[in-house]
Amino acid sequence: MRLHLITLFKKAEETFKSCLQRNKIIIKATTLAFLAILLFSISLTALVFSMAPGFSDWFRSLAQSERSYIVIPPPFTENLFFYIFLNNIGHFWNPLKMLVWIPLLGTFLLGSELLLNGGIIGVVSVIAGITHGILYPIIGLTPHGIFEIPAFILQFASIIRWQVTTINAVMAKIIGEKVDGVKFRRGIKDTFILAIASVILFVIAAFIETYITPYLLGM
Repeated sequence: MRLHLITLFKKAEETFKSCLQRNKIIIKATTLAFLAILLFSISLTALVFSMAPGFSDWFRSLAQSERSYIVIPPPFTENLFFYIFLNNIGHFWNPLKMLVWIPLLGTFLLGSELLLNGGIIGVVSVIAGITHGILYPIIGLTPHGIFEIPAFILQFASIIRWQVTTINAVMAKIIGEKVDGVKFRRGIKDTFILAIASVILFVIAAFIETYITPYLLGM
C-alpha cells in the first residue's frame, strides 16, 4: 500500500512538472504581469499618499469604518477560513466570476481581475505600512502570500491555458480546419492540473491567514 502511494505521488509529481514545463511561458508572463501591477500599485499609492496626506487619512478612516464588512464573514459561512478560501477560488464556482472561462470574452475579464488583485494588495500594503509601520504588512502578508500569490498565478494560468485551447479549436472550426484532438485534450488536461494546484495552495494560504497571521500580528 505504501509503495503504491509512493508510486502514485511520483507519477503525479512528474505529470505536474511536465505541465509546468509546457506552460512555462504562460506562467512567466502571468507572474511578470502580476508583479508589475503590484509594484506599480505600491509606488503610485505611496506617491499619492505622500503628496496628499489628507487622502491617506480619509482612506484609512473609510477602511476603519467598514472593517466589519471586511472581517466578518457573510451569512453563507460562519467560518473565516472557508470565507477566505471560497472567495479565492471563486473562478471555479461563483457564476459571476466564472465568466472568465467564456472563450475570448474571458480574456478581458481576466485582465481586469489581474489589475484588481494586484492593485488591492499594493494599496493594502502601503496603508498598513503607513498606519502600523513597515513590519506590519510584511508580517501580515508574507506568510500566507508565499502560497496565495503563486496560487493566483496558477489560477490565472489555468484560465489562460483554457482560453488558448478553446479559441484555437473554435478558430480551426471557423476556417474549416481539423481540430488537433491530441493538442486539445492536452490543453484541457493542463487547465485541470493548474487549477487543482492553485486550489491546494489556496487551502494552505487560507489556513495560514486564518489561524497563523492574526497570532503573528498580536491580534
